[in-house]
Amino acid sequence: MRAIKALFRLLFAKHLALCLSGIAIVTFALAARVVDRTSFADSDMKRDVMERWGAPIEQPAPSVRYVTSGAVFSELRPLALDRQQILVDASMNYRRRGLVYFSGFDFALTGEFEVHNPESTDIDLAFVFPIQMRRNQVLLSDLTFQVNGKPAPVELSEDAESSGDPSSAAPTASGTDKLLWTGRARPGEKLVFSIAYRGRGLDSFVWRLDPSLRVSDFRMTFHFHGGSNFDYPPEVVPAGKLETASDGATLTWTYPSLESGVPVGLVLPSQQSWDEVIAKASGRAWSFFLLLFLGTLLLFTAQRREMRLVEAGLLAASYAIVFPLLAYLAAAMPFWAATVLAVGAGSAQLVALAWLFLSREAARVMAGLAVLALWVPMAAAVAEGYSGLVYTLEAAALLAAA
Repeated sequence: MRAIKALFRLLFAKHLALCLSGIAIVTFALAARVVDRTSFADSDMKRDVMERWGAPIEQPAPSVRYVTSGAVFSELRPLALDRQQILVDASMNYRRRGLVYFSGFDFALTGEFEVHNPESTDIDLAFVFPIQMRRNQVLLSDLTFQVNGKPAPVELSEDAESSGDPSSAAPTASGTDKLLWTGRARPGEKLVFSIAYRGRGLDSFVWRLDPSLRVSDFRMTFHFHGGSNFDYPPEVVPAGKLETASDGATLTWTYPSLESGVPVGLVLPSQQSWDEVIAKASGRAWSFFLLLFLGTLLLFTAQRREMRLVEAGLLAASYAIVFPLLAYLAAAMPFWAATVLAVGAGSAQLVALAWLFLSREAARVMAGLAVLALWVPMAAAVAEGYSGLVYTLEAAALLAAA
């Protein structure tokens, strides 16, 4: 019975229940709001970024179709490439929308593709390279195309499926998303197609080999800088060779021979989502406010006086304001600066209240309580992988202080 009375006195006579309810309402509402914003960022906001910047890159491998000279050009047969060498150099260019960072990147692609005439007679062939001009934000000024080392002008038109004169040696392109070259090859003649372009993408880059054709002498090297936490998309074959650096990595896929094509590629690095950090810190705030309140109650007890309702309310308000203030500041400035300003402002208010209502010595103790109730939980939310260590150090500090 005495324990129940003591708990009742703590919750109501000491104003803990009222203050804790206010803290819970503010912080849980903020956490829910941030989660809603994150869901919005994954839909409408991301579509806006894709329209303005670029989309995930899904680059199909080029294809070659042929007929014997003089045959009907509508009866095209597939011709497997003898060699494919692709080099992609990407630089991360993160796109920020409020608290959310999207993994934008600039890239330069160069590819060399070799094919030969397997027939004993001349053949007319068509080389098709899907390029998706608008989706990949390709810069036309940097688009080059060569056949056997000789530059060939690029023209873009509307329908990539229709072809012109199959005997023409000049490249034509049809469609805003495909490059088409038609020409003639003598028996045993090799043709080497070289293409290079620059573009922009978002989140991932995947090179899709034709699953219906045999793959010979394939090599793709993908180098990126500006991040390190890359991953692989579903159903994509991981790189056979990986070289890491402090600010990037180089991945290489090498296949001398495959019976059928497979997709290769990666998910580009991402920056930490500060909206998730704020949601975690807000969701845990009530428990650390409990620590702050009990510590403050001990300070009042040491001064031999009761904590009044207005003092408890100011304590709760000074603590609660930190989290919405952090969310608004982080949307307009770097997260670290926003954290220092918001948490620093809340800590300063707590210290000032202790100085005003108690004493200078109590203000020093309140500074320590602010570190334990604000700075340490925020550090644990940011360093999520080390949160256990952070809380262990906090507990050790409390035991040492006791």
